[in-house]
Amino acid sequence: MLIKQIINEDVQSDRINFIVDQLKTNPEVTKRVYRLVQNEVDSVAGKSPADLLAPALTKPEQDHTVKGLLGTFIRALNDTPGDYDDFSTFLTTYGQVSYINEAELMKPGFSGWGAWLQGNGKVSEGFITQLYKNLFDTKLSIKGSNRGPGEVGLALLSPNIQFASIGDLSINGVEVEVKGEISSGGGRLKNNLNDFGKANLAPIYAKAPDLDPAITAKLPTGNPGKSGARYHFQDVAKMLDQVEVGLGQEYVEELFRKTFINGDSGLIDSVVANYDRADKVGISKLAMEVAYSSYANILKKKKFSMFLLLKLQGEKSVAFDLDDWRDYMDYIKLGSLDFNDTQNGPAVQISML
Repeated sequence: MLIKQIINEDVQSDRINFIVDQLKTNPEVTKRVYRLVQNEVDSVAGKSPADLLAPALTKPEQDHTVKGLLGTFIRALNDTPGDYDDFSTFLTTYGQVSYINEAELMKPGFSGWGAWLQGNGKVSEGFITQLYKNLFDTKLSIKGSNRGPGEVGLALLSPNIQFASIGDLSINGVEVEVKGEISSGGGRLKNNLNDFGKANLAPIYAKAPDLDPAITAKLPTGNPGKSGARYHFQDVAKMLDQVEVGLGQEYVEELFRKTFINGDSGLIDSVVANYDRADKVGISKLAMEVAYSSYANILKKKKFSMFLLLKLQGEKSVAFDLDDWRDYMDYIKLGSLDFNDTQNGPAVQISML
């Protein structure tokens, strides 16, 4: 038993010596070990992250109290590299400091994250940037409203940014629609399938009984590229015109007016007038503008006025007024419009370039 005790003491001594040597020669190890030990001491003293994030201590910040979010927030904090001062100061001042420069975030135009993520005092900008990246992919449902990439992190890092009652975020009192993307793809512009109506195309198809059954079996695509055996709405319209002059225009009018019930009437007029004049890329672009206008009009009814797009890859963002989106096409794109999409409906996808 004595021999076993001596061996254990030797092993313990060797480990301590190894740790001490590492602490002497590696500042990063020293930083991590100090933070680890100090966090344990704080927890014993009733100063754990959960203790310091109690709602009574963080007023006016309360977004972290949303059901199911606190644990995710604490894990992201623990996974964020940084000095003990970053970690402890962030917690002890949480709710009293904004780590988002809201004016820069919402300034119309393109920005890198560095323009609006900010440190404060002993909390470094590097710590905040990494914490936001750790939180970026956090998704949440609040009263049936899904909050996507980037939104949760913004709400948690500024008491001036809250989860909005009618949509995405309220930033300094302004209702903002937020779409975040991890790498590529972007977000669909829809609230739910009730955003769209249903076109009655059967009477039109009945006038052209020899149409390919694939046309009547599925609604068309609005994408200009190849879609396998699927037909583009322009191709269908031109086929119908070969059967009866004007039947293609009737088809396009029914498809767009009855589907995009919230769409801009002038844009729909333009699609109807140009379906057989514009090339496929041009008419597809116009169709996607109709889809965008449909969503923008729904947002305006909810008192939203601004769009904010966020992208993790490249750490960039772009903000713009709902009506001014064409001014920012150097930074954003619309795509992937499919009338037959059973999950998203003909909701266009918006993404950052």
